[in-house]
Amino acid sequence: MSKRSIPNVDWANQLESVIRQFVKEKLELIMREEIKNFLEIEQADTSNMRNGYYQRNLDTQYGRMEGLLVPRDRNGEFQTQLFAPYQRHTG
Repeated sequence: MSKRSIPNVDWANQLESVIRQFVKEKLELIMREEIKNFLEIEQADTSNMRNGYYQRNLDTQYGRMEGLLVPRDRNGEFQTQLFAPYQRHTG
């Protein structure tokens, strides 16, 4: 019987893909919590509410995050603290 192993390149690519997906999910989770807190604080003053998402590509140390869902509000006042409005690269 011959032993066959997964080529290191394939394994490394799969690992990088899993890490990028994990980081993307966590960034989106943080931004959902940010807008939730933003709107809870502002709720007493206005009728501002969520208004879906826009997509952003962001280059990070973990690779390119394509289609990152950034939440937005109806009044256009929310800005995530993770990156600047037109920032495309981190670090």
